[in-house]
Amino acid sequence: MATFRFGMAAQCELPLEDYTLLSAESDEHPTLADPAAGVRAALAAPLGFPPLLAATAPGDVVAIAFAGDVPHANSVLRGTVEALLEAGVPPAMITIVSLQKIEEREALENDLAALNAEGVKFELHDPDDEQKIAMVGVNAAKEPLRLNRTLAEADLVLPVSAQRLPEGGQHEESKFVGLFPQFSNRETTARVRLESGNESPKVQKRLRAEADEAGWLLGVQMTVSVVPGAHGGVAAVWAGDPDEVRRVGSELTREIWERTAAEQGDLVIAAVAGDEREQTWDNLARAVAAASLVVAPSGAIAVCSELTTLPTGPLQRLREAVDFGEVQRELSRDEANEAHPALVLAKALEEGPVYLRSKLPSEVVESLGMTPIESDAELARLAAGREHCVIIEEAQRLVPKPIVREEW
Repeated sequence: MATFRFGMAAQCELPLEDYTLLSAESDEHPTLADPAAGVRAALAAPLGFPPLLAATAPGDVVAIAFAGDVPHANSVLRGTVEALLEAGVPPAMITIVSLQKIEEREALENDLAALNAEGVKFELHDPDDEQKIAMVGVNAAKEPLRLNRTLAEADLVLPVSAQRLPEGGQHEESKFVGLFPQFSNRETTARVRLESGNESPKVQKRLRAEADEAGWLLGVQMTVSVVPGAHGGVAAVWAGDPDEVRRVGSELTREIWERTAAEQGDLVIAAVAGDEREQTWDNLARAVAAASLVVAPSGAIAVCSELTTLPTGPLQRLREAVDFGEVQRELSRDEANEAHPALVLAKALEEGPVYLRSKLPSEVVESLGMTPIESDAELARLAAGREHCVIIEEAQRLVPKPIVREEW
């Protein structure tokens, strides 16, 4: 019997005998009991950099650039603010600039009030508000480089993001992966997001250089990286010199989230775990991309999620499509945030069938070229007709170790 989790608390049991279960390594890397304490400890003893106290001066305006995929977000934010307070930064001089609405913000504000930090300000980054975007310089291509104005005007910018394995053709993430292009304007974000799917080493090198330029122009000397652990936890927190943080964080992330499958799957089941913040088209595409690495040439992919968001933008190009190769060519000319997940899905659908378990109406799933799955029983019937099954838990983060097809 194979058992795996998906969504917030859903569990699926399949009567399988021949299967491989890929999940995050948790025995050697258990999750932290108190992520806030982990953040404070990391900022008290940064890697390759003096303690936070030495990086601030009286009167400094501090902006926390908080990325949107950080596990235990409120705890991590509380620990970051507490570390700044311990370094002598007044609450009124701290602004948390986030990419997404902070869930349970009232609870976070109560926690900050208990620290006498009611003066901390909150700002939701708006990529469409040109008044809140500032030009910080030009990149190597002599193009204007625009970033969030609050970040641009701060004396100290502290990016806080989650470590993730590189996607698509990327071989190495930028040390400012949680900063740029996310905190730029929509046009720049869409362009970089689209180009990130290009496997050309030259393109990837240019994108990393552009992100590095953004951090350099903002004067970022320290970053905070949260390494996600199994089941939505935090495995570790690193802070300090951006290059050193990237190196150490990447090594640990690979140990936890890069897993090897002994053989390809005639059916690959990719489970997207977590609450509604994890149930996105971006994460569905990441799960499909992960499954594509270990699916047999004639195999199928089944994604188990609790996705509720209707497809918009370039995802609509998949509707009633006949030629997914042509859809990919159309999407390659599309400059929108949804282009990347749509490209991933179009490529997978061109290569074989994709099944989707979600909370979307069946007709919506079918219109996108996928086959809806409604229950454990339906998934069990699908698996029963396949030889070997590979199950990927938390597939939005886990990456099966790339296999050269000829080696199977």
